[in-house]
This record gives sequence, structure tokens and C-alpha cells, in this order.
Amino acid sequence: MSQLEKLNQCLACGSKSFDFYQVSKAQMHNEYEEYTFVKCSSCQLIMLNPRLKKTFLPHYYKDFYLPFRGPDAWGKFAPLVAKNLNKTDTKRIQLSQKVVKLDKASSVLDVGCGKPSFLKKIVEATNAYCKGIDFSDEGWRNDSKIYSKLDLEVSECHQFKTNKKFDLITMWHYLEHDYEPLKTLLRLKELVSINGRLIIEVPNHNSSTRKLQKSNWEGYHTPRHTAIYTPETIKILLNNSGWQVDYIKTYGTLDAYPLFWMGRQERKGIDWSGSMEKKFYGFVLGMILTAPIFWLKKWFSAGIMTIIAKPITQ
Repeated sequence: MSQLEKLNQCLACGSKSFDFYQVSKAQMHNEYEEYTFVKCSSCQLIMLNPRLKKTFLPHYYKDFYLPFRGPDAWGKFAPLVAKNLNKTDTKRIQLSQKVVKLDKASSVLDVGCGKPSFLKKIVEATNAYCKGIDFSDEGWRNDSKIYSKLDLEVSECHQFKTNKKFDLITMWHYLEHDYEPLKTLLRLKELVSINGRLIIEVPNHNSSTRKLQKSNWEGYHTPRHTAIYTPETIKILLNNSGWQVDYIKTYGTLDAYPLFWMGRQERKGIDWSGSMEKKFYGFVLGMILTAPIFWLKKWFSAGIMTIIAKPITQ
């Protein structure tokens, strides 16, 4: 049986007409495979088609997968990498508190929470009730004491059941993986409070780094990402699922330079299962040399965007 399934309609607008866009090899993967991205003829959303069947996805999340390896992949430099990841959580807390006033009476839902360090910081800063859901407990299974103040659950968004309304719902680099984003966002509309907000962070296809790196751009994360959004296509998806965009930042809490660096490594064809320790100095040198460019991220997108939306009320 084939490991691929054909997408019959656009994930954002429902159109059944696609145009070939480009071929991209499997990224952060040690087997050479090619996959096809198409563009919706109506709304222009970029989608993987055909895409992997969900049952085959675990094959692309094994020991070689750098995000799962985390700081340990960088050997003796692991503490520095961990410190940088901590900065990302801090940025997310700051953004969240700007979007919604959070306190002990507030409730927060993080969809695709992974390692729930963001939620842990929310609790420490605000005492809010924090719920995290993910398809696997890989991110917290061995750290139950560390995350004891969080309500964590293994669940797909469509299966998640609760009577609670959330003041803030976040999806940090989750939606691009979602096979049914319209269905997910419709479900989240049911879970948000009247004055609540939704924060989404995803790769931005309409970015300078994507145009420069083409099929090697790590924002494709082939074949794990099923859709790659632009500000225009994410607006269409949100509007069709009952959300109104407040504003879009053409940069994110996640540092865009590592995305660019990984794209360069894809072009070189590195062994992703190996230690990253020897690559650390080159990584830092590249970061220093490109710092003036990435500092301008507020004026041009370097690969990531953040969307803040509110529910459309009748």
C-alpha cells in the first residue's frame, strides 16, 4: 500500500483546482526522497500533494530529528543552545501578555505543546490555568514533576473535550503540520472566550529567505509540513473558520536565523543524525555576519510570521 494520499481540495478555501509549484526533497532526513508542492488556483495556498499518510509520519520523527534531539545535539555547547531556547519562551510570554491580560482567573490552551516550557513560564508569571495538548506525551513524559502545575493531555484537537472557555489559545509552529486546519480552527472557535485571542506562529512563504533558498528553505520541512502559508492565505483560512485577524507580524518569537542556517545545511546534504558540536562555530559566525540583515526582520520577513486573531461574533 502506498504511503501517500492525494489531497483533493484546498485546505483553506476548498477549491479543487491546483497548479504544480515545485519539487522538494525530504528535509532533515537521511534518505533521499522527493515530494511535490502544489498551489491552489483560487487562493494560492502552497500545499504538499500528495502528502504522507498519518500512519507514516513517525518515520520522519526519529532519532535524527534535530528538534527532538534539542540542545543535547550540540554537545558541549548544549547549555548555550538551551539558553537561547529559553529566550524564545520569554518572547512568547511577553507577546501573550500584550495580547491578553493574564492572571490567576485566566485560562490558556496551547495546541501542539510539545515540551511545555512555554506553559510552565505562563504559570510562573501569571498563575493562570494552563492546558496543553499534543498527539504524544514525548515532551513531558519524563518530567512530570517539572510540569506538575500544568494540565497536560495526549489528544488531537478534534478529539479534545472540555467545557472550559479559554482566554488565550496558542499554536507555536503547529498549524503548518495540521492535516485539517479548517476543522481545527472551527473547533478552537468553540473553545475561545468572547474576548479571547488566538496566536499562531508559522513559517512565512512570502519571505526573503524562502525566495533565496528556494526548495532548500527549511520552512517547507518536507514532508512534515502539509501547508505553507502567506499573510494572505492565513487570512483566508481564518476568515473561513470564524476568525478575524487583528494583525500580522512578519516576524516571530522564534529566531529566523536557525531556519536560514538549516536551509544551508540542507543544500550541503549534511548527516542530520550526527553531532552538531563541530558545526557550532560556523553557526555562530554565520549568525554574526548576518545579524545586520536579520535585525531588519520587522521590515522584511526572514521566514516566520505571527498572527493574532479574535473570534467573529454574530
